[in-house]
Amino acid sequence: MYRHRGLDYRRRGGDDGGGGEMNTKTATYIKDMAGFTGTAKLYKLSEKIPYGSLFDDMDTPEGETEFVVVSATHAMFSGPETYIFPADENGEVVDWGELPGSYRGDLNHDTALVKMGFDPTEVTP
Repeated sequence: MYRHRGLDYRRRGGDDGGGGEMNTKTATYIKDMAGFTGTAKLYKLSEKIPYGSLFDDMDTPEGETEFVVVSATHAMFSGPETYIFPADENGEVVDWGELPGSYRGDLNHDTALVKMGFDPTEVTP
């Protein structure tokens, strides 16, 4: 288990911290994004992930990216949701299909990234 911003997370493949492998995949915060409702941020992933509507159907992915935008907002009919979208290095969303890790019921970028299998980090100035 690891603690980040006051929250405890279990690492993928691990248990309560007593012998499981540490997740070495990271999502590094790049910048806040404008033009979204709620809070949206751009992250750079330590390894590329597949995306695309064809991939949603368990077929061949349309592409790969090492950048994602995580958006946390209150949707009108469904309430709080935190979604992850594939993006380019400028933060332009390249496909509006939600990536694994996206979820409803809370507004938390770190939780979504951990659900996707990446540990959130920040660039140290």
